[in-house]
Amino acid sequence: MDDMRELVTVEQATRLFVLVAIVLPLLGAALGAWLGVRRGNVRKGLTLGLLAGMAGPGNLVLWRMYNGITDRLGLDTVRNLLTNLALFAAIGVALGVVVSLVVRRMGSNGQSGRSPGA
Repeated sequence: MDDMRELVTVEQATRLFVLVAIVLPLLGAALGAWLGVRRGNVRKGLTLGLLAGMAGPGNLVLWRMYNGITDRLGLDTVRNLLTNLALFAAIGVALGVVVSLVVRRMGSNGQSGRSPGA
């Protein structure tokens, strides 16, 4: 019988996330600038594209946090599960609040693209 081994190692996943952290901001900025040219506001498109692309580095940071916590508390412990659950839920709520405020602020400045009567 073969030894059990991981299908994807931690090192392989880390290399993938580093690549995504490098490529995604560049791709987001380029795509945002392109859309900005099409819509007549390159600066706004570039900024929004770059912000969306920051999901790549953000993912790498979260991956390293998860691994640090898991290495410290152990993979198969309830304490690890609850710690990661609480941390990632708090980060998700905080990001949701920030995105909601930004979207609301953009809408109140008349930049939402909707007509006033809609």
